[in-house]
Amino acid sequence: MARPRQVLDEEILEAARACFIEHGVSVSTETIAARLGVSGPALLKRFGSKRELLKAAFSIGKAPPWLPMVEVGPDARELTVQLREVAGAIDTFFRAMVPAFAVMREAGITPEELRGDDKEAPAPARTYLALAGWFRRAQEQGRLREGDPGVMASLFVAGLQYRYFLAHVTNESVPTEAEVPWLERMVDIFWRGVAPGAQEGAASAEKTRASRGKGESKRG
Repeated sequence: MARPRQVLDEEILEAARACFIEHGVSVSTETIAARLGVSGPALLKRFGSKRELLKAAFSIGKAPPWLPMVEVGPDARELTVQLREVAGAIDTFFRAMVPAFAVMREAGITPEELRGDDKEAPAPARTYLALAGWFRRAQEQGRLREGDPGVMASLFVAGLQYRYFLAHVTNESVPTEAEVPWLERMVDIFWRGVAPGAQEGAASAEKTRASRGKGESKRG
């Protein structure tokens, strides 16, 4: 007798995501299992229920994969380079997740489920605070103009996610960066609004020189 095929959790979640988006919440576990070449009961044994499989497939209640990138830094590289990296990671996340929102709405996913198990720092709040912290640290380094870092974070994320929401409600596709360099344009326009002005840049440079001077004096 042939041994049953072993599948990795990520294989199951990838197949589940595709099936839920294609067929909606009503898709059977047997349909998902058939795509993987396993049995429906095998999926339920691993995830407990179809609802839990759906939640795992769309990482409901979990922090997005780009969060660690903004919980540290910015580093010493050009800030525009890092803004493009962060924008690219968030853009990839929304490209995958926005089509899933209709599925989550159909499934009746509750606000409590979206917030996850961490009641003190639920995932949505944690991601906002982390991104706002990234902008605040860039300001402290003298690399951004003054202003509310929380507003900067909100504008940055809103600019990245809006085109996916618009495409979703109009049933249109979003061009890739190879087709239209949208991210490059978006970061460029955003940067023009948050880049330090001439006076701020001069003050930052003077502050840096003074700090280096103190360090050299201590070493001397």
